[in-house]
Order: sequence, then C-alpha cells, then structure tokens
Amino acid sequence: MPDQSLSAPSAPTFSDFQKLVDNLYAIAAHIDDCKRVTNAMYQSASSSDIGAPYEINKCMEDVSKNLFTMLWEVSNEILSLAEAFEKRGEAKS
Repeated sequence: MPDQSLSAPSAPTFSDFQKLVDNLYAIAAHIDDCKRVTNAMYQSASSSDIGAPYEINKCMEDVSKNLFTMLWEVSNEILSLAEAFEKRGEAKS
C-alpha cells in the first residue's frame, strides 16, 4: 500500500494572488456596470415624463436607490479586498 500521508497545502504563489486580484477587479467592474443601470432606472422612475402611476414610480425609485447603495458598498468592499491581496502578493514576490 503506497504512503498516503497528508501533506500541508502549498502556499499560494504570486500568480495565484495576481489571478485573485484580477478576478476581484473584474467583479468590481461588473458591479459598476450594474450601478450605471440602476442609476438609469432611478432617473427614469423619478422623471416626470413617465406615464406610470405615482406609486409605481415611487417604488421603482426606492428599489433602485437601495440597490445602488448596496452595489456601492459591495464594490467598495471588493476593491478593498483586491488592494489588500495585491499588497500581500507584492510583499511575497
């Protein structure tokens, strides 16, 4: 029977950190796209040119405002993580 002893996982390499950082920045960019769409929804709902009832416009404004705020916070957190991993990766290289 071959030796099947458990070995410790290998430490992440600089390229692993760089891939993670690149992925986090890509996710943040997609979130920025979502923020632009959400902002457009808000502008559309708050425009007086829309023929929808007031209640629908108000609901759409509230939803888009809350969604934009959540996306903003998530984007900031992801960018903070990316920067921290980037610094950690640079320190290890």
